[in-house]
This record gives sequence, C-alpha cells and structure tokens, in this order.
Amino acid sequence: MNFPVKAREGKAYKTPDGQTVTVSDTMKKISNPNTQSEALSHLGVTMKNHQLKIEFSETGNPYAEPDGDRTKVSDTSTQTVTVELILDTPPPSTLKLQTEVSPFTQDSVNFFSLVTLETPDGEVRSLPMTGRGTVALEGKESGDIHAGIVTGGACACFQQRAALVLAVAAAAGANSGQVNEIGEKLHTLNDNFHGRGEILDYTVEAAKTSQDNMPSYTKFMADRYPESKRSTLLKSVIESGKPSAAFYEKVLTKMTAEELAIDQETE
Repeated sequence: MNFPVKAREGKAYKTPDGQTVTVSDTMKKISNPNTQSEALSHLGVTMKNHQLKIEFSETGNPYAEPDGDRTKVSDTSTQTVTVELILDTPPPSTLKLQTEVSPFTQDSVNFFSLVTLETPDGEVRSLPMTGRGTVALEGKESGDIHAGIVTGGACACFQQRAALVLAVAAAAGANSGQVNEIGEKLHTLNDNFHGRGEILDYTVEAAKTSQDNMPSYTKFMADRYPESKRSTLLKSVIESGKPSAAFYEKVLTKMTAEELAIDQETE
C-alpha cells in the first residue's frame, strides 16, 4: 500500500459545560458570525472588554512520566489549563476566521484542514490542522505509547482544538508573547497526554506568522533536525516525497478498511 491517505477528523470532545461535540461542528460554527459565540464557548474561550480567557481541558491516559517512562497509566484523568490575557485593544465583535473540512497534502504531509485568520491589523495567517492518519513527522518510531508515526484520533482532536484556540487568540489581537503563553500552557497537556510537541510548536509559530512567510511542516522539521538526527519517516518524506513503509503498516491500525478503500479509489 502506497497510495495517499486522507487525514480524518479526530475523536469527539467534551465542552466545558459537558456537551459532547465534534471538531468539524465547532469548525463550521466558528466560521459563521451567527454561531461563532457558541463555537467559542465549546472551545472554552470567553472575551470581555480587553480580556481573553481560555480554559482548555484534556482527558485520557497520561504518560507514566512524560520526560521518562513513555508508557501510559491505566487510570483516565482530566487536566485543565487556564490562560487569562489582557489584550491591547478590545477584540473585534466578530473574529475573522475561516475553516472547512477539506483534507489536503502540503509538502508530502496529509492534513485534515486549514484554519485561516485575519488579525485586527489585517495580517492573514493560516494554521494546518493535523488529523487522524496524518504523517506524524514528530512521531517516535518505537517505545512511545501515544506519539507514534501515525496520528491517532485522540491526538488529532487535541491538536485540532489547539489550532482553533490559537487562531482565535491571534484573530482577537493577542501579540506574539501572548500566543507563546497559550502555547506553553497547551504544552503542559500535550506533554502529559500526547507527546507531540513539535507539531504544537509549529502550530504556535503559524499563529504568529504571516501565511506568506510560514514554511511547511516538512521544512520546519528539516530545519530543526540535521540529517544525522532525522527519523526514518522524516528522511523518507524529505528525500523521496512520500512516507516510509512503516507508516503504511501503522496506518492500518488508525484507519478503517472502508476509509482506505475510498482513498485508494480516489487516488
């Protein structure tokens, strides 16, 4: 199997008020001015005057030791981080955000969608959203219960929500330092539950950088890792323009046979 795999939506998630919603539904609502406020509440975002507050929760089986033992504990837990920012100016009454479910491939990495925003001063920025089945250039090839070389449903949901929250902050007028602050808090959850720090780093950078100046994730990882320290997957994507054989073996555990059949038919 070596046909392109289309990245899919991650798992559904719980809103702060206990509803179970899908990321795609939140995406649709956040792009519509009439439903944007509902989408923001589903993401745990509140805005009042100059204040932007984010409450972001994650539930799952955390690592035994994020910096050491990369197995997972058996008990499920929920952790929440809170960020409160004072913006220089009140955010626009309607944030300029556009997103739709439209899987695409950029520089040999398959993404679930793209969220595009416009800052209050008119700069356009775009954040690719990883999905279930994404070629995970940050993934570990062995010894990691969560952060493998194919993105799973739980990781995809977290990274998709992180991209939306970061896009919201930038569209509301958060400066680079404030976007970094949000990223640091999200890293706490990512490090505990998912171990995919580099795709989160990339998303934070995209939230601060004009889309005309933002490199692809493949280029971002190529610059971060010299040739001697690149994983087999990263080398394969850079050198051959396609994932390694190990990716296609692993993707069978993340995608259904029906999904893969559709991808093969539409190649």
